[in-house]
Amino acid sequence: MFQIYHSNKLDLQKDLLVEMISRHPIEDPFQAETILVQSPGMAQWLKLELADKLQIAANIDFPLPASFLWSSFTAVLKDVPARSAFNKEALTWGLMELLPQQLSKPEFAPLQRYLEEDQGQFKLYQLCGKVADIFDQYLVYRPEWIAAWETGDDLSDITAAQPWQPILWRLLQQHILGLGLSHWHRGNMFSGYVEALNRGDYDSAALPARLFVFGISALPQNFVEALQALGQKIDVFLLVTNPCRYFWGDIVDPKYLARLNQRWLAKPGMTAENYYSQGNPILASMGKLGRDYLYQIQDLGAPEVELFEDFGRRTLLSSVQQDILQLEDPSARAALDNEQKQLLLADDRSLQLHSAHSPLREVEVLFDQLLSMLDEQSELSPRDIIVMMPDVAAYAPYIEAVFGNAPFQRYIPFSISDRTLQQESPLLQSFLRLLGMPESRVTVSEVLEILEVPAVLRKFSLDAQRFERICHWIEACQIRWGIDAAQRENQGLPAFEQNSWRFGLRRMLAGFALGQTDELWQGIDPYAEIEGLEAEDLGQLAEFVELLEFCSDALKQDQSVADWFDVINEIIQRAYQPDEQDEILLMQIRQVLEKLQQQLSDSCYEEPLSWAIVRDYLTSELGNSKSSQRFMMGAVNFCTLMPMRSIPFQVVCLLGMNDGVYPRAIPPMGFDLMADFPRRGDRSRRDDDRYLFLEALLSARQTLYISYIGRSVQDNSPKVPSVLISELLEYCQQNYCFESDADTEVFLNKILVQHPLQPFNEQYFRSDSPLFSYASEWLPLLKDEEKVEQSFITTPLAAEPLEELELSELLAFARNPVKYFFQRRLKVFFNDATIEQQDEEPFQLDGLTAYQLKQQLLDAAIKEDLDHCFNRIEASGLLPVGIAAQLQTRKLRFDCQDMAEKIRPHLDQTDRAECQLVIAGIKLSGWLTGLHSSGLVRYRAANAKGRDIIHLWLEHLVLCASGQSLQSCFFGLNGRHWFEALDQGRAMDYLQEWLNAYRQGYCEPLPLPADTAWVLESKTIEKGEERGMAEAVKCFNIDAFTSMGESRDLYISRVYPEFSALGPRFNALSELLYQPVAELLLQSDGKGEAGDE
Repeated sequence: MFQIYHSNKLDLQKDLLVEMISRHPIEDPFQAETILVQSPGMAQWLKLELADKLQIAANIDFPLPASFLWSSFTAVLKDVPARSAFNKEALTWGLMELLPQQLSKPEFAPLQRYLEEDQGQFKLYQLCGKVADIFDQYLVYRPEWIAAWETGDDLSDITAAQPWQPILWRLLQQHILGLGLSHWHRGNMFSGYVEALNRGDYDSAALPARLFVFGISALPQNFVEALQALGQKIDVFLLVTNPCRYFWGDIVDPKYLARLNQRWLAKPGMTAENYYSQGNPILASMGKLGRDYLYQIQDLGAPEVELFEDFGRRTLLSSVQQDILQLEDPSARAALDNEQKQLLLADDRSLQLHSAHSPLREVEVLFDQLLSMLDEQSELSPRDIIVMMPDVAAYAPYIEAVFGNAPFQRYIPFSISDRTLQQESPLLQSFLRLLGMPESRVTVSEVLEILEVPAVLRKFSLDAQRFERICHWIEACQIRWGIDAAQRENQGLPAFEQNSWRFGLRRMLAGFALGQTDELWQGIDPYAEIEGLEAEDLGQLAEFVELLEFCSDALKQDQSVADWFDVINEIIQRAYQPDEQDEILLMQIRQVLEKLQQQLSDSCYEEPLSWAIVRDYLTSELGNSKSSQRFMMGAVNFCTLMPMRSIPFQVVCLLGMNDGVYPRAIPPMGFDLMADFPRRGDRSRRDDDRYLFLEALLSARQTLYISYIGRSVQDNSPKVPSVLISELLEYCQQNYCFESDADTEVFLNKILVQHPLQPFNEQYFRSDSPLFSYASEWLPLLKDEEKVEQSFITTPLAAEPLEELELSELLAFARNPVKYFFQRRLKVFFNDATIEQQDEEPFQLDGLTAYQLKQQLLDAAIKEDLDHCFNRIEASGLLPVGIAAQLQTRKLRFDCQDMAEKIRPHLDQTDRAECQLVIAGIKLSGWLTGLHSSGLVRYRAANAKGRDIIHLWLEHLVLCASGQSLQSCFFGLNGRHWFEALDQGRAMDYLQEWLNAYRQGYCEPLPLPADTAWVLESKTIEKGEERGMAEAVKCFNIDAFTSMGESRDLYISRVYPEFSALGPRFNALSELLYQPVAELLLQSDGKGEAGDE
């Protein structure tokens, strides 16, 4: 018996299934019940439901349609192989063998042009894969074409544009039969299967006792006919999810009607509406897939039973569902005003639309909304919520960041399904990166992503600390990309060694062998920071780079699949030390290779395979391998929108409903004849997605939640949602309104929520705003009226006895009093040593690097050793390559030589002096270096800043207080700055003020940033108080474009994040300590002669 059951709710179909199984059990208790489903998720749901209703769900098979029919074919037909010789993979390898032999024929001219300049047969492999896919579709949806081609009929009216297809199919068939393989394929098996069933020529024990086909949205015509034929021998129950209780097979989309009206002439006064029925617009627009399927099953003439249940009209969502069930379009009666529309309760939130700026914001908004639902509905649990999106892998990092890092009191259990092994496994990702070495640039970031995989770290005896050390070495040795010059040349790039892995390793090895040296060794600048036991880590790094070189070289050759097996196994053995879980993943790689080997063996394909083909095959297979599917695990389910995810949930959420993203549009191949000659029932990704959206709408029991990216994250410009959202909104606006609504805009504002860019926006925490957030940690930052201004330290720490002080300590304090307080008194050190790896060789010098090189060159120029220093810098890999390097280095040398010529006359002799002073009971001692006959000389290859001036000032005070009547000068790019000699008593007085400040600064962080204080006092003297203050603010605050500003210092920003936080005490301290400096400093602009003052 073959019987069809129609129902609008999956719950009703499930209840029917339970009743039929419980009331009419199979006679043989050892024979399995067979329930045909379209997805593993549906099978999981059914198992849980059946176990709940029947107390146990055992001895039940849940095959998918294709696997069930193939097993049924093998049970009924003779000589059906376990693996079809006409499956897509076998067809691909058969085409790889046959197609090159046919390219000289005129029918194959388009393919021959496409395959010109094909290296390694990769384009051929890709083309054969696409052709095999098209042929596989023909076997299912156009079996009569295949049958005609096999009898010699080319169907020229259909294949005129692609005459090579029937020729190629016949060659494939002859090739497969010539190998002694079975002639059965999906195109001829259906008819053979039906004939065998009708003849009774089969073993009835091989068939299931009965078959339930549960809730499948669509099946190809020959699948349905095969099930009907099987229904003549066993009971087959087709349980169909039908969204409408009335016949809706002839309703069409309004847009289709508009196209008809434009395209065809009709009788006067007649339009397309006179020939077609529109029915419910939502059903007409989104239901094409289900409509075509209903046509197919109704043409069978089988008995049909209807089990429909009303949704009611309690909410907007249920009303829309009821309209679809009843095939109603209220707006078709008249242009409805609000009085004629169905009224909704003001607090109706059954249909929600949320607009955000990014996928991360979508997930953050969803998290708060789910918390609200769970708070308000005590009977709602996480297992009653499903969240679907077009691509779950794209959203997985944001889901894990938001849901996974929620505090305990806000934690919502969740699970993510539908990710592949490749997407979830860093090990598989690293393997595919190793496999891609022949065409990789071998950049630092790519290599470190491979190295930091735990199994790789174990293989090379590294841990997190050693890994960080290696990262530091790589950055210090200026490694950027490329193994060596030869590898770069093989990729068609300039053959230079600088900034390559070989370049960096040679520097490390030379430095370890030679130690600290100022000399080059065979043109190599030794990197001498590696010593002692660290040599082991260096050796492991060198071995890892050898592995990369092996992958780059060994994978280039075309080889047999057996040789590929050996090469890939060697890579695995050299790269990984797997744990138990890793072994399972590596086994997956070997299984894929074994599958490839079996396919080639079945197809008798013996040609060597190129690296590109093997990599593409492995990437595709590993990308299709699913990880453990955590669907229906008692938590909020995150999954991809796919067929048969229409399982009923209380809350159904759809994310990423963006224009151009959903429904997905995949254009057909140019040689797909099905696209040129379409039929009812042909599959289309766009139609599938539309029906998936309709199923999601109908499967929500309480709430349908939809979000999309409605504004640009760059400029806040509006973005339109998916066309499906627009259609749903338009339908709701036309037919429904909230109580006391004046127009459709009010309706839209209640349905659609526009969310701000940041989760801490004040709108989320205002009582008069409809927005809300559970992230209470943002609240203190946003409510200004509740913000309490707190100092970093409320009262100074207790003073400690100060009897002796090193001059170096006083100088360190003056340069940055806040930093000095943290490090010396609190013993707190902020680490800003985050290494940002660069993947490109330097094309121009950044500001910091340019300064460091200038300083080295200036020191060398003063010592008249510029050429040697420059050679070392060039060998270090810091300089850009090519013409850019020559221009920049020429300027560097010129600037440093010019500055050195101005400084050198002041350096007639070098001396140092020990200073010991007692000031207000404090013994200040230290050494003054860089003393010359003209006085104290300091220089720096940069413009003089406040910290330079104050450093010079304090040393000058110590010099003068020690009885030396000399000048002290500082040379910078902005000229010469100097102090004339002071009398001893005056110098002591100034030093006492600084020692008093030091006492205070040891007990609390003084608001005295050196550069800002200097700018304030110097510009006040030069331009007036108002202009001086403005310049000081500019100096302290971070500039939006250059990120400069003294407040970016980690220590200063911790206490004084903005200029206003410095307070009036800053003005008093700067006036006391810096004003005398600004008044006594003399300077020249540096444009005169060396001795100009």
